[in-house]
Amino acid sequence: MSKLKLCIDVGGTKTAYGLLDDENHIVYRFQTPTPLEIMPDEFTEKIYTETDEVLKNFGCAREELSGVAVGMPSYVDYENGIVVTSGSIHNIKNYPARAVLEKKFPGIPVLIDGDTNMAALAEHYLGSGQGFPHMVYVALSTGLGTGFIIDGRLFRGSYGGAGESGHMIITPGEGLTDGCGNPGCFMSYACGSYIVKHAVNAIESGIPSSLKDMVSDLSDLTAKHIAEAYKQGDSLAEKLMKQLISYSALHIYNLFIAFNINCYVCGGGLTNMGDFFLERIQEEADRLNKQENQKIYIKKAALGGDNGLLGCGIALDLALKQ
Repeated sequence: MSKLKLCIDVGGTKTAYGLLDDENHIVYRFQTPTPLEIMPDEFTEKIYTETDEVLKNFGCAREELSGVAVGMPSYVDYENGIVVTSGSIHNIKNYPARAVLEKKFPGIPVLIDGDTNMAALAEHYLGSGQGFPHMVYVALSTGLGTGFIIDGRLFRGSYGGAGESGHMIITPGEGLTDGCGNPGCFMSYACGSYIVKHAVNAIESGIPSSLKDMVSDLSDLTAKHIAEAYKQGDSLAEKLMKQLISYSALHIYNLFIAFNINCYVCGGGLTNMGDFFLERIQEEADRLNKQENQKIYIKKAALGGDNGLLGCGIALDLALKQ
């Protein structure tokens, strides 16, 4: 039997484990909650112990692994295997995660990268980005991030932080502040967690909305509720959705102007609100685009929730070939 790749996709709510074969078929998967307040060494120990459970359930020995790849919801220094910051797992900062995991998996190659980079690889090789030598994966979810493919290769930038485009500032000194510390970045207008914050702030200020009746406590409000209220004609939800669509399109348009990349593959929970969402973003991006004969293609990710695991598998393939 050929060796298997252990792929781990760490998300803001759940961590998915997958065993992938040589052709990147997921032959076994396992899922656990992601504890957001966990300490760094507890996090890597959690991966190690849960890997034992994965291997035991599948009937595979640790020695049968060809490599381990971890996709993190974080800014990762890929070359040095350091998780610089993580917007989701708050206590992880400048943590040498790869070196720690290499000690736990002796003799087995280990790599760590950002989750949007993993998703970009998957969609480029297997999904909606096929046929485009340059593409950007756009994660429209709890947060906002991107992964760049340029000339068929993942682009990480000088310090490994390429793709943190959600922190580009559009209203300097104004608006809400997210994890980057600067008010007025794209993240504070064009992601799931912040559209909810805007909704809660509006309702608490006295603006009437059916959103208030959808939940027993405003802390339970989600972007899904806002999408439903939007479809029902709620005026606050319509305003918030228009803002979300407008800033999402502006984000893509600015990337297009900066890099002249024409393909934007969008994944993440917000893309599941309905076809109208990406259709409206496409319409708004087309309205902004004044470049003649330069079409911007906004496409829905084809691989769904598997793109993180599949991207980890592809990343290992590429690393092991070097």
